[in-house]
Amino acid sequence: MNARQPRILVLSDMPVEARQIVSLLADDFPQVSCSTDESHFAADFDAQHPEVLLLAFRRIEHAERHALVLYRHSRRARSERHHSIVLCDKDNLRQAFELCRKECFDDYVLYWPLVYDSSRLHMSILLAARMLALGRERAAASEMLAHARVLGSLGEMLDAGLGAGKEHIDALGDSLQAARAAGDALATGLECASEFASEFELDLDGVPSGLAPAAAADSLAPSTSAAPPAQVEPAPPPPPQPPSAGAAAVSVPPAALLARLRAHVGEASERAIPLTEWVDGLRREVSPQLDAARKLRGLAAQRPACVLVVDDDRFQCKLLERLLADFDCRLQFAHSGAEAFAALARERPELILMDVQLPDADGVAITRQLKANPALAGIPVIMITGHSERNILQASLAAGAVDFVVKPFERERMHAKLAKFLHGRGRG
Repeated sequence: MNARQPRILVLSDMPVEARQIVSLLADDFPQVSCSTDESHFAADFDAQHPEVLLLAFRRIEHAERHALVLYRHSRRARSERHHSIVLCDKDNLRQAFELCRKECFDDYVLYWPLVYDSSRLHMSILLAARMLALGRERAAASEMLAHARVLGSLGEMLDAGLGAGKEHIDALGDSLQAARAAGDALATGLECASEFASEFELDLDGVPSGLAPAAAADSLAPSTSAAPPAQVEPAPPPPPQPPSAGAAAVSVPPAALLARLRAHVGEASERAIPLTEWVDGLRREVSPQLDAARKLRGLAAQRPACVLVVDDDRFQCKLLERLLADFDCRLQFAHSGAEAFAALARERPELILMDVQLPDADGVAITRQLKANPALAGIPVIMITGHSERNILQASLAAGAVDFVVKPFERERMHAKLAKFLHGRGRG
C-alpha cells in the first residue's frame, strides 16, 4: 500500500466538524471516513481498520475517554498498528502534550478555534504514514530476530545432540572392542583348560592316562599285609531326577557358546560402523547451516529483546527496572490495559510481564484476549501477582500464561524466568 495514502478514520461527537475535516483531507487522502455515533465507534473502527485515527472532540478528556473505550471494545484497535492524532485548542496544548508523552496518543494538532496552519494536519498524517511503514519494517525485523534466536538455540541443541551421539557411538565401539578382547581371552583360557584336562583323562579301564601299566597295576593291587576289607552292602542308587530346564544349555559345549558370543559381537560391530559414518556425514552436511544459525543468533544478540511490563504499581516498575538493569533486555511499561494495547499496536515485544490486577481491566482477561489474537498469540506472558492463591494461578495458566512470579520480586528468580522464555538469553 502507498504510505502516502493511509486509511483514515475521524472519531467525533460533532457531526458537522467531522464532515468538515473529511472534506479538508479528501483531496490529498481519498481513504478517509468519519464516525460520529459513540455507540458505533468500535464497530466502525473494526469495519474500516484505519491506519490513522483522528480524535476530534471539543474537550480533550472526551477524546481520552473514547480512546480507552475503543481499545477496550474494538478487536482491531487492540491488535492492528495505527497512529492516533488528537485535535485540540490552544487552551489544551499542554494537556495534549502530556497525554502524548504518556503514549495515550501519538501526536496532537492545534485545530480549534481556527485552522492556524491548514497543512499542519496533512503533514501529521504523512508523518504518521511514514512511521507506520517504518514500524511494519521494525515489526518484521523484530519477528525475524525472534526466530533467529530460536533457530540459534535449535542449532546449538542439534550440535550438542550430534556430539553426544558421537560420544555414545564411540563408547559403544569401545565396549564392543572390550567384549571382543574378553572373548579372545576366554577362548585362550578354554584351550589351556582343555589341554590340562586331557593329561589326566582316564582310559576305559579306569587307569589314569600317562601312567605305565605296571605302575597302574601296582597302584591298583591289594596289599597282602592289610586285613581283608569288611563286607559293605552297596548303597541303593539315587532315584532318577527329572531333567532340569538348564540341562540343554549345560549340554552345549563352552566352545560353541563362545563361538556364538563372538559372532554376535562381530555383528554388532559391523552395524555400529555405518551408524558412525552416518553421524559423521550428518555433521559435515549440517555444518554450514549450524554456522549460519550461530551467526544469526550473534546478530540477534546485538539487539536486546523487548519486554513489555504491564503494571499500575509504578514503584514495582522501578524495582523491576533496577533488578533487570544488568539483564540483556529493553523494558517498556504500560500502567493500564488500554496502555498495554496501545503499546502492542506500536511494537511487538518478545515477552510480556502482566499484572493480574489493573485499574481498568483484569490481567487474566487481557491475556485471554491476546492468546485469541493470531498476531499476538505467540508472545509468552508471565503473570505478576501479589498473591499465590491456587485459583489465580490456575486461571492464569488456563488463559495462556506460560508462568508467573509472586511479589516481592527476587532478582535471581526474575533473571531465570526471563532467560528461560527469551530463548536462552542470559545476562548482559
